Amino acid sequence: MYFREFGTPARIGRCTSKEEIEALVDKHNGKTNCYASVYVFDNLRDIEGKTDYDSAIIDTIWFDFDDNTNVKKCLLDVRKFIRKYCKPRDITPRIYLTGGKGFQMNIDFPDNLKRKLLRDYLMHLKQEYKLKTLDERCINNSVSCLRRIPNTAYLSKITLEPTGVYCVGLSVEEVMKLDIEEIYGLAM
Repeated sequence: MYFREFGTPARIGRCTSKEEIEALVDKHNGKTNCYASVYVFDNLRDIEGKTDYDSAIIDTIWFDFDDNTNVKKCLLDVRKFIRKYCKPRDITPRIYLTGGKGFQMNIDFPDNLKRKLLRDYLMHLKQEYKLKTLDERCINNSVSCLRRIPNTAYLSKITLEPTGVYCVGLSVEEVMKLDIEEIYGLAM
């Protein structure tokens, strides 16, 4: 049975359908941050009763661009990566402003890759394109990472109150043309 993890960010559920994820979003949105695993898993538990991360169906490369002080740096890295990597290869990534300190981006691919290959490739891209805000912690744990769910409220990590900003999907055109204030305007 395939499932996706749901977190707040603590992993609190394993969902086997879109409806189960939507129910958890309805329950938690605006009260806590909402995340879902990047990957779907085909093995509910390993011998110890934990998620078997080796069972991940790896069908996308996930990028997390974060900067604690200046999200504009993330936008510049995302734009640079789109210009230098995606456009020359005719790749259209899925892009999200997380509502917090950066952006998420996915590049989908059909072949299932092993964890090491995925990690090595992400590190290569970080170094090759000098993507300073691409989060190495997420690279090292890419299969077990949770990502923010689109259209959910971002809650302050300090006060745990909604900030009025939501995780929103963005087109390549919006990322390339809008300034950071305009992008945040879309997320409010």
